[in-house]
Amino acid sequence: MTTPSEVYTLTTGVFPDRYQNGTQLEGPVYGAQLMFTGPDAAIEVIGNNITQYMFGSPSCNPWFAELIANYKKAIIRTAGDLRKAPDDRVVLTGVWYHLDYNERPRFEPYVIHVISADGVVSSRRYKIEMFDYDSPGEGFLGMLALETTSPEEISQFLKKEAARITGRYTSHETCGLRPLQGVIWFPAEDNNEDDIPIIVSKLFTVRASDEQPDYDVDVFPSEAAPLRDDFSEALSEAGEKAEITQRLVSAYDAIVNEPVSDSDKEWILRKLSHSRFGVYRGELVVREPRSGPITLSELANSSTARGSWFQVRIDHNAYDPRFSAFDDDDRSGRNDFRAMLHDRKFPPVSEDEPNCLLESDWYRAEGSTAAVRYMAVGPEPRLSW
Repeated sequence: MTTPSEVYTLTTGVFPDRYQNGTQLEGPVYGAQLMFTGPDAAIEVIGNNITQYMFGSPSCNPWFAELIANYKKAIIRTAGDLRKAPDDRVVLTGVWYHLDYNERPRFEPYVIHVISADGVVSSRRYKIEMFDYDSPGEGFLGMLALETTSPEEISQFLKKEAARITGRYTSHETCGLRPLQGVIWFPAEDNNEDDIPIIVSKLFTVRASDEQPDYDVDVFPSEAAPLRDDFSEALSEAGEKAEITQRLVSAYDAIVNEPVSDSDKEWILRKLSHSRFGVYRGELVVREPRSGPITLSELANSSTARGSWFQVRIDHNAYDPRFSAFDDDDRSGRNDFRAMLHDRKFPPVSEDEPNCLLESDWYRAEGSTAAVRYMAVGPEPRLSW
């Protein structure tokens, strides 16, 4: 079950006593709902009053407020249909979905909570059409019968299953985050158990759009876990002192000089990307504006720039550039072969082209009719959270 104070975030409820004390004989049946990446968000309706929440607290986010204003009649009407009693309050809980700088943000509801006057919470899956972008059933992958009745084993198994399911979606959105942060597991409606909880399997948690997400260590284990812990502590200490400490240098060398996996090397660059420190030509440095010539990975790992613009040209037709935050491919150098950046010599040729200080030459792969180039250090867009 879920308590009234937990309805503003996507939270795993508590199993009933028969699961806790071992008297439950059969395992539960759950259905998998893919969960977009984004901060927890909620819409609470009490009578005709609507309150928006983000990160579990009341929010004044202007984009969220605009969305609610546009759908106010539909929200109030739907909440009225969901109430069981006039004084019930209704909370729609999901995520604030905005990972692409070129798209409008939206609220993605996943759970409907109806809270009675005496604090009893009734929760179920959101599968209605209230927003015009709603598509009931989209992202729902079917049912899974479990053999275990241990709440801990159920949660661990479903989290590993969530990692397997979302593992096929490995690409990153333009903000640098993966499109899916996990799976929400809903009890089967016909299993005669209306008191087993919704389970939220988050593989990572976002706190702010400009921060590194926290990856679940049980799902993303590392051979260099102790070294990672030492580096995280050293990085935090160096950040408080606002200087590169000897402890940070030692912790960094301990990882990069060991035969660790590529994922560990990517992790350390990802961790540094959300700090004031970076790496330039093998040395730890304080991030600062950079000039050309410089590779894309050098720019990503040592400068204050958050990302770059990518532009495609076919024949003589150049498409509008699109901004993307630096990701693992950029930081690890996998795009350097086509992205040596030089100081820009000429101003933008159109108003759709960003006024950047750095640009690469046009790169065309052999046999291709399309050419691409990168631009960086300019007026960078922001996400809405």
